[in-house]
Amino acid sequence: MIVKELEPQDHADPLRRAGFEAERQMAHYLKRAFAEDPRKFVFHNLRLERRGEVAQLDHLILHRFGLLIVESKSVAGQVSVNEHGEWTRWWNRQGRGMPSPVLQARRQLDLLLALLSDHTAELMDRSLLGLKQRTLSGVRRDVLVAISDGGRITRKADVPELVKADQVPDRVKAIIRAEQDKTFGSFGFTDAEMTRIQAFLRSRHAPAPANPTAVSPEAAPPAPARTERPSAAPVRTSQERQAQARPRPDVACRACASVNVTVQFGKYGYYLKCADCGGNTPAKPVCAQCGQPGRVSKRGLDFTATCPGGHTWAYWTNPG
Repeated sequence: MIVKELEPQDHADPLRRAGFEAERQMAHYLKRAFAEDPRKFVFHNLRLERRGEVAQLDHLILHRFGLLIVESKSVAGQVSVNEHGEWTRWWNRQGRGMPSPVLQARRQLDLLLALLSDHTAELMDRSLLGLKQRTLSGVRRDVLVAISDGGRITRKADVPELVKADQVPDRVKAIIRAEQDKTFGSFGFTDAEMTRIQAFLRSRHAPAPANPTAVSPEAAPPAPARTERPSAAPVRTSQERQAQARPRPDVACRACASVNVTVQFGKYGYYLKCADCGGNTPAKPVCAQCGQPGRVSKRGLDFTATCPGGHTWAYWTNPG
């Protein structure tokens, strides 16, 4: 059954919009497979917080033997995994490295299990006439990475978690069937435990804070007179202002994810220099209109990018 529906989203960024379409496609397949199954609880876009950390789960399935996370990835071209487990996204024969979504999903699963373990006493039954507390130590935990139906997969390493979106329901059923076929040793939630856990997760969903609505210059209030007390708001750097105005996944430090960067030119071309950790990140802009990689050019402190499709956009501005 569907415990939490996919929340509608309206993204102006084409890349984010494509990501949501991949999630909607996956939600459609899971609904057809499990909407009328009372022993499988499906959550979409479940956002959980624990001790300052956040896990955004695209899709979660709570079943009799454990928990399974499905990470949706929008791939219009091709995704490949080499023999070292490194992931690359391809478009028009040009590849761009990407973090492993399998590892990403496993980190989300770790946070989810830690959150449930914090509440073991209220979620899990007691056995042996109430003398022993059941725990989550034996729960089955799985992740799947679902690639858009229109994408292609090339593997040089065994990545059983990587599947096409339409294959996910059958893979989920096979995982559960394998547990059912075990003659002994399988962990299993009781009906009461499943009811409590699904209600707990639904109550712990923490929607992401909404972005403040931008105010046009015409609608902005007049500046205060010089005799008024100055505002106590902190002064933002140019990089912080740029990141707030237009969040860009292709302008951030790959080591610490900071946007406090400047664009520099080195032996291998343009790169991002992080002011927070000192790390270097290749400058690889991605066109928001067609998804193709762009080439960086410089004019003063301003940097622009142009893709093979003929689109040109402002990439970054270094501080003066």
